[in-house]
Amino acid sequence: MKQVLHVSIWSYRDIRLVLPARAVSYAGDSIALVALMLRISDHGGAAAITALLLAFAVPTVAMIPFAGRIVDSCDSRTVLVWASILQAAAGVGLAFCNGLVATLALVCVLQLGQAVAGPAWGALIPRIVGEERVGRSTGASQALIGVATLAGSGLGGVLVGWSARGALLVNASTFAGLALIAGLVRTRRRPEPGVVRERGSMTAGLRSIFADDLLRILVPSLWVFILVGEAVNIVEVFLITDDLGLGPTGYGVVLAAQGAGAIAGAWLTGRLKDDLDRSRAVLLGMAGIGVSCVVMGLARNVVVLLIGAVAIGLASGMLNAAVSTLLVTRTAEERRGRVIAALSGTARACSLLALLLGGAAGAVLGTRPTFVTAGGLAAVAAVAAGVLVLRSRLWTKDSAAEALSH
Repeated sequence: MKQVLHVSIWSYRDIRLVLPARAVSYAGDSIALVALMLRISDHGGAAAITALLLAFAVPTVAMIPFAGRIVDSCDSRTVLVWASILQAAAGVGLAFCNGLVATLALVCVLQLGQAVAGPAWGALIPRIVGEERVGRSTGASQALIGVATLAGSGLGGVLVGWSARGALLVNASTFAGLALIAGLVRTRRRPEPGVVRERGSMTAGLRSIFADDLLRILVPSLWVFILVGEAVNIVEVFLITDDLGLGPTGYGVVLAAQGAGAIAGAWLTGRLKDDLDRSRAVLLGMAGIGVSCVVMGLARNVVVLLIGAVAIGLASGMLNAAVSTLLVTRTAEERRGRVIAALSGTARACSLLALLLGGAAGAVLGTRPTFVTAGGLAAVAAVAAGVLVLRSRLWTKDSAAEALSH
């Protein structure tokens, strides 16, 4: 058994195809986001930018009842190929249209494809590597995506300066590449023949999360931390450029520091061996985000600010990778598409609410108090989540083994 557990995830042909291709696609998304933000800013300023962010988020939320059911009831190759083709077509459309309405509509189409493709890949990868290596594959995937996203953001500005249309066509080509990779992947998820469709399958993902003693605590805690983390994102630019006077270059450096921390956090969390360690990583990540927000809010120089930025990135990477792994390892294989879709959609809904909360908090409290208040609340929430986990006795070896047996 030990020999099997030490097999590298990179020894699997399909993983060598899937993880790099998905990372390249995320780099393309970052390039496209830069191009679209610059385009939309010419069509109405802040209101148009808000509309664009809504177009990226709303389809994922709206697809919660449908995306997972599609993933769990259809052949994975069919789902992934057609979802990627839809995204490639939307990407080409974005390259050749310029109007605000057309841009927003095509972004919605793009995200409809992503709402299905994301859970489909998430449910397929454990089938490729086996249950024992879910944590490593999740950590490696998120670390690669983090590197690609950073690279894409930097490359986006260069490509847009050369040709905005060319930048968007680069993004479309990454989806075409994903469609090709999906067709080449040998591993497939198919619904078991003769299985009776479950009643209430549209809400099966959320019901599965709340049926698990550990996930019912940790997933809502993740929602809280999305509200906190993305709310401070609204005022972060003002802290860096105005309060500390670092300018656009300093803002880019801080974001890069956060990204580097997130990459390290995801990779390290991928090395954890069991659900006990991962649940501890979730709680440590929550506490780390809270403390780091306070540090950034109180920072009076660039060194302290960068320490807080790296720490918040590290904690976020740990939190995301640990929750993603727990979600898969504690969910029956036939329901994973619906559970991943439920988490993705609800996380997006929290992101939308965070936009409103961050703007309101910044206007009422100011920049630094928003950071400190959000961080303090996050730390309190982390302690509360830890108490709930301890009271439920989910950190005993016997209860962990019992949970995994289900």
